Amino acid sequence: MIQNTHNQIENKIRKSSKGKIYFAEDFQKFGSAENIRQILRRLEEQGKLQRLAHGIYLVPKVDKLLGVIYPSIEEIAKEIAKRDKARIAPTGIMAMYLLGLSTQIPLHAVYLTDGAQREIKIGKSIIKFKKTAPRNLAVKDDLLQLIIQAYKITGEKNISDDFEEKLTVYIKKLDEKVLLSQLKYAPVWIQKRIKNIYQS
Repeated sequence: MIQNTHNQIENKIRKSSKGKIYFAEDFQKFGSAENIRQILRRLEEQGKLQRLAHGIYLVPKVDKLLGVIYPSIEEIAKEIAKRDKARIAPTGIMAMYLLGLSTQIPLHAVYLTDGAQREIKIGKSIIKFKKTAPRNLAVKDDLLQLIIQAYKITGEKNISDDFEEKLTVYIKKLDEKVLLSQLKYAPVWIQKRIKNIYQS
């Protein structure tokens, strides 16, 4: 039985693309939780899988010079959200980094979520999912959500000309329909600043 489960899991991994992220529960149809745990540990020892965190595994993609290419914190967070059928939005330093307003790669990333509140350690990094009100996730457009979060972390009283000059490039890329339907969910002071830049 264990050997059969091992073959089924190994075949699934072999057929998947390098760099794919798997969760232990992705294999639950093949056997009991204990059997699966043992098999995943064995595949990890054989180098066919890499354990990123408890119950989270990577099919390693290896570069001759760089070694194993690991997914970004953002990619891992999105996969966790997809598994949990939850919405997430990056906040703080992660939002600034994704917009190119900060060159510092965040080691600790905080995401707003309508799913479970939790903290996951990935190597030296930590992904924190912070439970929030549905209104804070009502903005479905990724770019607009990042812009709003960048304004929030900076704060109304700390907005500099340099900051808004950098943001202007992204604000001008926003779709007018998105602004009409989703900007209303942002704080009023952010709505005004985005509208002024968009219409200038």
